[in-house]
Amino acid sequence: FHDMDGDDGGGECEVNGDVNSDGILNVLDVVAIVSAITSNTTENLECADMNGDEIVNVLDIVQIVSTITGNRSYDADSATLDISDNMLTLKSNGYIGGVQLTLKHNQNFELNLSNDCMVSDYKNYGTYSIVLIVEPNSETLFTTNSKFEISDVIVANSNEEVKVFMMNDFSLINAYPNPFNP
Repeated sequence: FHDMDGDDGGGECEVNGDVNSDGILNVLDVVAIVSAITSNTTENLECADMNGDEIVNVLDIVQIVSTITGNRSYDADSATLDISDNMLTLKSNGYIGGVQLTLKHNQNFELNLSNDCMVSDYKNYGTYSIVLIVEPNSETLFTTNSKFEISDVIVANSNEEVKVFMMNDFSLINAYPNPFNP
């Protein structure tokens, strides 16, 4: 036992990450934290802050998942998010533990999350949505009914944030006037 904050025991966590206080760190805690993040209700989840940065986000979730499942053989150090045809895909050079996104979009936005992950959730707030995907197992994260922008992104391996490169739709148009034929 180690008293992390040196107080008299009030508000302490028996098990770091155990937000439902059942004494066990498991997927029930992960699901509760995902729901709290997407609902913007993390202020009473002190036990969820695994990395001690006083912010509950996907970085804490991936540390909990890593504790539950054990270490991964090869963590990613970079990832590429590709937005095309109202779909978001993720490619990486190793294990990705979680993705947290804030999307900007129009009022009638609908999102279909991939089921090929440990847990995923999102909440639509009219013109923006918060999306959380834990342990994505396929490149396609979700599809939508309309265009969107990513305003905030965190992609994490089993214990830290990784570099993210963004790819967006691109197109070719006619060069007029033709610069090679005066």
